[in-house]
Amino acid sequence: MVSPRYSIRFLLKLSQALPLTLLLLSSSGCAENKTAPANHLPLSSSTSAATATVLSKEDGTDRSCSYFYFLWGRHAELEAKYDAALEAYEKALICDPDANFVISKLPSLLVRMNRRNEAATRLRDYLHSHPEEVGARMQLAQLLIDEGKLQEAAEQYRQAHELNPEDTAPLLLLSELHLSENKPEQAKAALQEVLARDNRSYPAHLLLARLLAAEGQLSQSIDHYQQAFSLNPLEGLQLEMAEVLIQQKKYRQTAKIYKELIAQDEQNEDARIGLIHTYLLQNKEQKAMKELKRLKELTGNPEQAELTVVKLYIRWEEYHKAIRLLKDILRKEKDLSEARYLLGALQFQQEKYKQVLKTLEQINAEAEEYEDGLSLQVRVLKELGREQEAIQRLETALKEQDNQLSPDVWLLLAGMYQDAEQDTACCKTFVRALTAYPDNEQILYAYGLFLDESGQKKQALAIMKKLLILNADHTGALNYIGYRWAENKINLNRAFLYLTRAKELKPENASIHDSLGWVYFQMGSLAEAVQSLKEAIAMEPDDPAVYEHLAAAQAASGHREAAKAAWQKALDLYNKQVAAAKSKRKREQAEKGRKRVKDKLAGLQDKEKK
Repeated sequence: MVSPRYSIRFLLKLSQALPLTLLLLSSSGCAENKTAPANHLPLSSSTSAATATVLSKEDGTDRSCSYFYFLWGRHAELEAKYDAALEAYEKALICDPDANFVISKLPSLLVRMNRRNEAATRLRDYLHSHPEEVGARMQLAQLLIDEGKLQEAAEQYRQAHELNPEDTAPLLLLSELHLSENKPEQAKAALQEVLARDNRSYPAHLLLARLLAAEGQLSQSIDHYQQAFSLNPLEGLQLEMAEVLIQQKKYRQTAKIYKELIAQDEQNEDARIGLIHTYLLQNKEQKAMKELKRLKELTGNPEQAELTVVKLYIRWEEYHKAIRLLKDILRKEKDLSEARYLLGALQFQQEKYKQVLKTLEQINAEAEEYEDGLSLQVRVLKELGREQEAIQRLETALKEQDNQLSPDVWLLLAGMYQDAEQDTACCKTFVRALTAYPDNEQILYAYGLFLDESGQKKQALAIMKKLLILNADHTGALNYIGYRWAENKINLNRAFLYLTRAKELKPENASIHDSLGWVYFQMGSLAEAVQSLKEAIAMEPDDPAVYEHLAAAQAASGHREAAKAAWQKALDLYNKQVAAAKSKRKREQAEKGRKRVKDKLAGLQDKEKK
């Protein structure tokens, strides 16, 4: 079942409209002029001296001029002439540098012009002199979220709430931010604070209901669902409540909800599927099949209705029932590719590999499930030790489909050649893939890593630089280039900037922390190097290369015993890699690492003897 999900921003949108109509209605007719004035808008002969005094400040700034340019800019902005609008707004600020109605408008315009950094800078400057402006803080928070600076965004929401405690919108957005960061406790605290101030907040009840359901606190979840439903009686909420009640095994209440929905709309497929689900969970198969028959009649697509039941069986891990029903479906409809793929997947789970191949081979090349079926066939052939046959199937598929298959198939084929250590064929596959998809980021990144692993460092670096031209925030490319520069002791300041950005984008990535630690090491910042490398190890404790880097930083810091322990850990991990290596290349790489670490330990011991 698919239930609607409502974004906090969507739920709040209607309450945040700006009173631009009032602003336009209050204009003095300046918009009728066809040409902007050089300095300011001259007052008409009928304008009184008192009005002139109001429009002009004692310090010489001219509000009438500023207002005119603002309206001029607003007109250009509405026509999507953003450069002209920006120029007009800036002239408005020359006339009156303190014109808040202009200052507050500029960040939104800069965002439309894709100049987000400038927008954020202007907002920060504005808040420095106007710290009480809640709207500006909310704008800045959204820009910070877009940049991946979630903690800074959260702080802006907190300050916005402190400035206006009665406005719960910042808290609601803060809770949504915490949920995106996977911080449920902090999200829950924010939502509970919202409800303490406004117990009739529909979005707070709804989000808290979902959060509690995810944590398994089902009774409390239902309470909040019911309160949300009393505030906004949507069908989607009833469907969500029913799902939670099913988890509580309260089948009578669940069936009641579904029956009510069906009474309101006989063609409600979600409710009918839910009712079938409820009956099957109670082993009331006759009632379930009766509802299934009605669903088939309503949809006019009986096979899809039966596939819904199959998926329910799969969800409950009743695979034998799912397989039996799938075979029944395929006897009636041999070309139903979704049923055939599901059957193949279940057969794979049972390790009936030959049956999998027989089932999936019959999926038509035009079917939506064709590529998934092809990938599963490759996996089966690998399990059977028939790698070359798997490669041939992929090559044949690409040839027959005239190279129109997705990038995933190309990457799968390249990976097969790489695992087989057929470097020439692998390289040619990447070249062919890039002919079909010249700007595909996944293919470029995988190609760059292949070139690096095969010893073609310069070519790999060139590919990664191309990738950054396409996507300046590609974390893999930022990390690769930053690390290579650090390894070669060049461009260290730029390497630091690249890796700092990568860390902002993916703060939990161990490889990025390792690379950043190595840059610190090469820059001579040993304490920072050790800290960053320890963070990398906490995230990925089984990478011997990180222990090597940590040992080097500790040794340079004069902590010989700690360095010795780190090198010994690296040696142990390299020994494990040598023993587990399934290819010659991986074994050779692990053996090189092992030799390198042994030499370091031997050198350390020699120094201790002296």
